[in-house]
Amino acid sequence: MKTQNHTQLIGYLGNDPTSRIAVNGSRVARLRLATDYYRRDNAGNVIRKVTWHDILAWDQLAEKIPGNFIKGSHILVQGEIHHRTFSDEQGHKRYISEIKATTILNLDR
Repeated sequence: MKTQNHTQLIGYLGNDPTSRIAVNGSRVARLRLATDYYRRDNAGNVIRKVTWHDILAWDQLAEKIPGNFIKGSHILVQGEIHHRTFSDEQGHKRYISEIKATTILNLDR
């Protein structure tokens, strides 16, 4: 059976995207996306849960990010989920999950 690593998120940017040149010479843009959902507890109170996602866009897609997306933009992101580990300054092992974007659309327009 074939498998697929694909995700689609619709949410709002939590800050202005950043863009830089990576060590290998590729352009990379980083976005922080918030998604949320609402539910009611047993007492009928509305509870909102926000989840933050780290989004990476590379090369040609990354070049389109600055100037087209700002904090608060309503966007759709499609891509693959990637997990990686690294050691922080104190030597502790850290884990991070990121979305490597293949498509980013501005839904405000």
